[in-house]
This record gives sequence, C-alpha cells and structure tokens, in this order.
Amino acid sequence: MPEIQILPMNLSVRTRKGETLRDALYRAGVELESPCNGKGLCGKCLVCVEEPDNVPETPHKEITAEQAQQGIRLACQLVPASDMVVRVIGEYKKDEHRILEGDRDPTFSERDTGDAGVGRKHLSDTESLVKNTPAAVVKMSGGICRLQYAGQAQEELKNWPEKSVAKGLAIDLGTTTLVVTLIELPTGRELATTSSLNPQIRFGHDVISRIQKGSTPEGLAELSQCVRDGLNHLIDQACQDSGANPMEVLDVVLGGNTTMLQLAASIDPEPLGQVPFTVALQGGRAYPARQFGLEINPAARVYVPPIVHAYVGADISAGLLVSRRFFEPGGAMFFVDVGTNGEMGLSANSEYLMTSTAAGPAFEGMGISAGMRARIGAVEGVDTDGQDRLDIHTIGDAPPQGICGSGIIDITAALLKLGVIDASGRMRRPDDTNGLAGTIASRIIEINKSPAFRLGGKVYFTQEDVRQVQLAKSAIRAAMEILLHESGMEAGSLERIVLAGGFGYSLRAQNLEAIGMLPPDTADKVYFAGNTCRIGCARMLRNAGYRQYLEEKMQSVRHVSIETRPDFMDLYVESMEFPEIKE
Repeated sequence: MPEIQILPMNLSVRTRKGETLRDALYRAGVELESPCNGKGLCGKCLVCVEEPDNVPETPHKEITAEQAQQGIRLACQLVPASDMVVRVIGEYKKDEHRILEGDRDPTFSERDTGDAGVGRKHLSDTESLVKNTPAAVVKMSGGICRLQYAGQAQEELKNWPEKSVAKGLAIDLGTTTLVVTLIELPTGRELATTSSLNPQIRFGHDVISRIQKGSTPEGLAELSQCVRDGLNHLIDQACQDSGANPMEVLDVVLGGNTTMLQLAASIDPEPLGQVPFTVALQGGRAYPARQFGLEINPAARVYVPPIVHAYVGADISAGLLVSRRFFEPGGAMFFVDVGTNGEMGLSANSEYLMTSTAAGPAFEGMGISAGMRARIGAVEGVDTDGQDRLDIHTIGDAPPQGICGSGIIDITAALLKLGVIDASGRMRRPDDTNGLAGTIASRIIEINKSPAFRLGGKVYFTQEDVRQVQLAKSAIRAAMEILLHESGMEAGSLERIVLAGGFGYSLRAQNLEAIGMLPPDTADKVYFAGNTCRIGCARMLRNAGYRQYLEEKMQSVRHVSIETRPDFMDLYVESMEFPEIKE
C-alpha cells in the first residue's frame, strides 16, 4: 500500500485500501482541523503534496486553480494511489498518545514519559532496556534456513523468502477490542499496529455470554472462526501497512482474558463458567500457530503469558511487565485493567492479590446509547465550572458523532457538578430544572419518556447511560475494597494506582474519583499506563527473558474470589451511589 511521508513532523504511515489521506494522517497521530468531519465541505484539512502532477486534484471553493497546480489538496477527499510526500498547511493537532492506534512502549519511544501534572502522570519504566533478545532467531546452516526458538533445537524453515527479516506479533485479544502490533525481531522496531472491535461482540458484550454461546460444538466453532478471522484480518492489515509478508512472522505473544484465549484456541469454555472454574489452556508456554488458526509461517510459535484464574488472564500478567514496581518488596499499589472484565491486582506489603469483576463494556463505549471507539468525532473530554459553562471536546475538533470512554467519565462527572444528576444517579427532567443555568437546562430533553442530556448534534447522554456507568464503576470500586480488606491495607496507604486499558491518556483522575470509581483522596496517586497488555506482549517479543521473569513472579500471586464473598454485594450496592461533590 502507498507510504505517506508527513512534513513538517517527519512521520510516515502506510495507507489502507480505500482510506483517505485525512484518516491515514489521523492514524499517524496528526489530527487535521475538520469541522465537516471529512465530508469535503469546510475546506479546512489542507495539505500540499509534492509532485502534484501525479496526484488528482480535489476541487473546492477554498482552493484556487493556481493553488491546485502548486499541490494544494483536501486530505479528506484524497485517496492516495501511490507513495507521496505531503506537507500539512492547515490547522492540526499532533496527538503523541494516539499514534498508530495504541500506546507505544515507553522504553522504545524518544518522547518524555515523565510526570505530566497531578493525576496525569504517565507510567515509565525506570529500568534500563536490556539487549534485544527475541525467542525466535533465523540461522543459516549449510545453506538451509533454520528457526531456533527459545534456544531449542533448530527447525528447517521451508520456503523462507530471500532477504526476509523475522517478524513477531504482540496481540491483545480483548473481549471488546482486538489490537495487533507487528515487530521486527532482530531490531525490536515496531512496524505497524492495527485494531478493531472483536467481531464476537455480536454474540454478547461479556465473557459469560461468550461462554454460554461456546458451550456447544456449533457455538464454539462459530466463535473460534469469528475471532480468528478478525485476528487474521488485522495481521494482514499490519503487514500491508509495513510492506511485510505474513510468512515472515515466526513468533507471537498472545495476551487476553482466559475465555477469549480458549475460544481462539477452539477449547470448550464451559468449565470456565462454573465452579471450580477449570482452565484448560496452560499459560506460560508456547503453542504451534495452527492451535490459534493464525495465517502466518507454519513454523511460528504462539506464547501465552501466565494465566492466574478463569477470570484473571494472560492480559493482566502481561500488563504487569509495564508496572514491575508491582513486585517490589514492601510496595503498596493497585494495578487495575479498566475493561469489560475489571481485572486488578494489589501489591500490599509483599503480598500480591488478584481478582476480577464483571464491570461490563460501558467504559469502552459499548452499551452506551451514543457510545463509540476513540475516533474522529468522538466526545473525549468535557469541562465545566459547575455553574453555566460546559465545554465539549471531540477528537479532531469535529462535530460530535458519539462518546468514547474518557468522554463518558467526563460527562458523568460534569453532570454531577452541574446538578443535572444527583447522588442516586437520577437525571433531572425538562420540567425539573430549578436552580440550573439556562444554558444547561436547555440541553435537557426527553427521549421515550426518559430524560437525556444533549451534547451536540444527535449525541445524547441518557438516564440509562448513567445507570450503565454506575454499574461499571461500582463493580470496580467494590472489587478494590475487597482486596484492600483482604490485605488489611487502608486506601490512604496506597503509593500509586496504575490504570490500564484502552482509554489511552485522556482520562482525568479527578473525575474518576468524582464519580466514585476510585477511593477518596487518591486522584494524585494515579498513573495511566494505556494498553499494558499490548505493551507487555511486545516486551516479551523483544526480550524472551521477560517471559521467565513473569512466570517466576506470577507464582507468588494469590487469587481472591469475590463472587462467593457475602460482603461483595453490600459493597457493590454501596458503591452505586455517587459521592458528594467537593466544592
């Protein structure tokens, strides 16, 4: 696919089939001003292409004939057919943390990963990076290419493409989202990252629904093929983006919750859904690629990080590689993966506890009336003075198309501060706006006899959306309290709370505390780590030593089952309320 060189940022990105230049730039972290959301109306997303004679014009009233000859084009109307160099000349915003659909490993980035203000700290690994030592190594012996894996006996690589360089895949197999990163093994260089919704969501948003569906041979076959097709599509897309060949892929590190991993491996998930929650797939070992139906080199291996429990999978163990302070003696920290399954760990005075809770997909935009992934047009931030001001921020400064995870948390906190919703979660109706500023009251309407708050265009935040947020945040908070009680530690003794998940870095810790997902007075202890599963898997690709390190550390972890504890439901119901807003 065509490769685009982007000036003045000195970035590059490969386009995808049928993709506009505007969307390709967005994947590279360059958000062009586009008030019309790519419809070709506003004329704001201007770029200048080199060698304009080879690039079709994009007629618009804002572009004169002379400018068109000079190379001025509308990025939203240009579908590149060949390699090109473009210079951004319109308004744009460079988003360092949304580059290539995922958070880059801090140890492989040149950007500053230090603290960025109270409650907005970015997690960085203070340990120096060791020499790149992948598990899969290609060696020539007697004119024959052989694969050496984890130092074991060498296997002949048949039909190995001439001058090929071994590649690896770091895969985050999530309940809601799939993320695939392609890495050049000898250098550790990241080549491409692709992502999509997990196609299994049409069978249900949570793991219980998937377990039920997959408990019959027919259902298992359907779920397994469905996710394999999704992964193979992303692998093919990553290879197209980077000019690689799928047959060059010799190693895969596959992180994910236990249910998703067993479904991908076509293993009956039914025992995961009933006591004693038996896990059939062993973590901390490598499997042939055919076990997971991956269309890569037949000699490739798929390494699955350690699995703690049926509901604490390889995704959270991989994530702990990004937060290795978790295993420091005498530490006091939480590691919380804010996803559908709400997996978390507590390091408390050299005791390591882990659990999970059914948080649901609300914070990932699913189950919310206007929920969407973090794409152009998504509401990603909301600010208010608690009186009459409400500032709504969308990705790409485009008209609102929906609300992503960070926007969901922000709008909930904002409506609490404004008094539009109360501590119980009840939203005011249009005939109950006494005390509200006119600019706020005018946004409250009714949809199907239920109150809703208008954010812009056809995007609303409804009473049912508030309830979904309450269910999700109370599940996480109750599980955190269970682990604190189990360890005998008070929340005030915590040194840090590391939040992982697909939110990226747009979350605001103070708003997480404001809605009651975090204990009081802990916002300044929050570190955002992004997609730690993907980053941890990438580290294990680059350095096979991390696999043994993680296997050893995870042996000291104790799983806490919250579903059988009588105090969980009490804590869950108690956490449903929103805390009192601090002035």
